[in-house]
Parts: sequence; structure tokens; C-alpha cells
Amino acid sequence: MSKDKKEIEFNENLEAIEAENLDFETALENLQKIVEDLEKGGLSLDKTLAEFSQGMKLLKFCHQKLDGAEKKIELMLKDDDQFTEEVPFDSEIEED
Repeated sequence: MSKDKKEIEFNENLEAIEAENLDFETALENLQKIVEDLEKGGLSLDKTLAEFSQGMKLLKFCHQKLDGAEKKIELMLKDDDQFTEEVPFDSEIEED
């Protein structure tokens, strides 16, 4: 299978996750369960690959939700006359 075909299939599966009206918290819980299962080991190769694939889709879904939330917050802060500066998230603040 070519790389382009794999990417198309991955994106279609991601769209299926989004179509389920899955919320961020549920997706994160499902992702945590997958990580626990993979860390325990003992799964067949096919099951491991399927779990890993589903986990990657959920991870991408969660990243998209967080990116969307970040953009909404930035717009709200910019739209309010009192707040015109972008406020960085904790992950963007450099520690000394």
C-alpha cells in the first residue's frame, strides 16, 4: 500500500472517529486505556497494531480538539477590548 493511500485511509478513519460525536474527555479516556493495554503487553501482533492505529487516531483527534480550543481562546482574548495580547499556555512558557 502506498504512503498516500495509507494517509487517505488514516484520515478516513479519523473522520469516522469525529463522526461518532466523540468528545475530548472520552477520546482521552479511550487513548489512556489503549496505552495501558499496550504497556501490559501480551496482545497478538494484529491486536497490537490495531490498538496502536486506533491510539494514533485518537491522539490526532485530541490534538485537533486542543488546537481548536486554543484558537477560540485566542480569538476571545483578541476580541475583548481589554485583552489585546496573546496569552501563552503553560506549555509555551519557558522555564528557567
